[in-house]
Order: sequence, then structure tokens, then C-alpha cells
Amino acid sequence: MSDTTERKRMKKPLKIALIVLLCVVLVTGVVFAGLAIARAVEIDRIGDIAVVGGYKNVILLIGDGMGFNHIAAGRAFLGVDELFMESAAVIAGEATTYSRTIIGPTDSAAAATALATGQKTDNGMIAQYLGKDLKSNTEYAMEQGMATGVIASEGVKGATPAGFSAHAFNRNSTDEITRDQMSSGIDLFLGGAKDFYDDYAGDIAASGYDYATAASALDPAADKIWGAFSDIATSDGTDATPTLADLAVFAMNYLAAKSDNGFFLMIEESHIDKRSHSNDMKGMLEHLIAYDNTIKAVVQLAAEMGDTLVIATADHETGGLQYNGESAAELSDAMFTKGSHSTANVPFFVYSDIGAVPNIIDNTQIARICRTYILNEAA
Repeated sequence: MSDTTERKRMKKPLKIALIVLLCVVLVTGVVFAGLAIARAVEIDRIGDIAVVGGYKNVILLIGDGMGFNHIAAGRAFLGVDELFMESAAVIAGEATTYSRTIIGPTDSAAAATALATGQKTDNGMIAQYLGKDLKSNTEYAMEQGMATGVIASEGVKGATPAGFSAHAFNRNSTDEITRDQMSSGIDLFLGGAKDFYDDYAGDIAASGYDYATAASALDPAADKIWGAFSDIATSDGTDATPTLADLAVFAMNYLAAKSDNGFFLMIEESHIDKRSHSNDMKGMLEHLIAYDNTIKAVVQLAAEMGDTLVIATADHETGGLQYNGESAAELSDAMFTKGSHSTANVPFFVYSDIGAVPNIIDNTQIARICRTYILNEAA
């Protein structure tokens, strides 16, 4: 056999392989394009929900990573029929959480963007889509002359609080996010991560914020406040480590005194998600109960204040937690089926009368409900 013939014989399988690869690439591209179009159509079909009444203050609480089975495990652990978040609700249902990212579940950045702006984005993006900033409810509230606040147990540099207070292409751009927050005009930031924010203390103060690292240092007469604590306790808070409920109560009183036009406040319990990623049942339950206690403190103070809308939800489910009637003694780390997010719907609870709401809604519709009251556009 000649060298030329041998080369031709060897090239033939290579050509076939290249043709097959090209076909695979083309088919994959068509499939993904189809999925993207289907997702865009699905997003376009999401409509506003008609709500009634009017509220001066709007509070949104987010239990990061909390799914229905997290709540069920919490009930079993405490030996109760319902957690406070369930028993006190005027309306309860479930919310879809998908992002514009075609494959897999949402991340916290895209979910926060949906809950803050009422618009979908791709995973990893903070209140942005296609390079354009998306206006958050916090920004709408400031335009209405409302006082505004953001609280997160992990610290406000995380994806969820960032979605309500900054704009960034990448959720990991913590310096960009922090500097955007400092120039945001938001009245109040509270949370953990003191060691991180100590490096920014001078810039925070130069931006007009009273920088506090102990609960006793939170000055209700300050023009703007940035509180960063070494930790956020789940119970028995101290001056250095207040509970999320402590911070929520302070924030509500502080913001209510700041503006006659009301306030908008977002509160996140960050560590339900963290403990679920680690498949840590005990830790998850500790933070779930802290979240429930925070909701209780907020709802009770809101009732005293009056004219206050309170909604609690989650951004996504984490851990693929399975619950099948286990007792408190039977709860275990093995009930988690993954270390990542899932596509499961998450609960939402409304603690104020807003009229009829469908049992299943999208997370963007929670943002739109909040915005309706921020803009005083309810029927």
C-alpha cells in the first residue's frame, strides 16, 4: 500500500469524527436555543397579581435555602403542629424560583434579583441583566421618600442582601458590591462579617454611616448606620453578638422614626443555606428556628406599629432535604440528598391582608407585590 493510500485511509475516520462532532455541536446549540426561547416565553407569561389595600411600611424576610421539608423538620424537632411562620400567616403558598440560566436551579444572586427587582436574570448576577442595572424595590422606596434598610446574618456582602442594595455582574465582586452599597443612599445596613468590614470602616464612615460593632453602639439618632458584628447569635444574643430578631426590632423602630413616608426593610437569615450545603441538620435547625423567631418578632412589632406589610419566603431550596415523618430523634444529616440547591418550590407567607393570591406564584411576583405597596398602587 502506498503512503498516499495509507494517508487517505487514515483521514477518512478523522473526517467522520469531525462531521459527527459538528452535528453534535449543532444539535446541542439548537436544543439550548430552544430551551432559551421556551424559558423566555415562560418568563414573559408571568403577570402581576392584583392586590388590595395600602401599607405604609413593607418588610420582606428571606430564609436562604429554606424549603418545605426544612419547615417540616423544624416542626418535628420542636414537637409542634406549626411553626410561628405558618400559624400566623394570613396567606400561604409556594413560589417558583428558576432563573434565566437554562440548566439547573437558581443561585442566590439570581433569586435575590428576582425578589428585589421583579425580573429574572442569569445565575451569578446581582440586580443586572445583559449589562443593564435592574432597579430594586429598595431604590423605588428611596424615590418615594421611604427609609430603607438591609439586614443579613452572614453580612450584607452576600448575594441576597446585595441584590437589594447593589448592582454587579458577578456576585463574588465583594469590593465592588461593598462600595456600591456605601454610595447607595440606603439608611441602614446590619449583619455579621465584622472582620471583613473593619477593613472598610474608614470608607464606611466617610460615606456618612455611623459604623457600629456592638448592639449598644447602634445610635437611633444617627443619620445612617452600618452595623457589623462578629457573629449573629441564634439565641441568647449579647452586645457583641445580637440575634437577628434583635437587629430586626432595632431596624424597624429606627426606620419608622426616620421618615413619615414609611420604610422598606429586607431581612435575611443566611445560614439555613450554609448549613444545608454542609448537610448539617442540627445547624440548619438552629438557624431555621432563629428565622422563625425573627419572623415572630417582626410580625408582633408590625402589629403594634400598624400599617405594615410583612412577607416571608425563601430564595431557593438547598440540600434536597427529604422528610418522611421522622421524629425529632430520627432527624439526621442523611436526610439531605445533595450539597447544592434544588429546583423545588419554596414557601411564602403573607402576614397582612392583601386580598386573594394564587397558591402557586413566581418569586418575581413577590417583588411586584411589594412594589405595588411601595408605590401605593394597590386597588
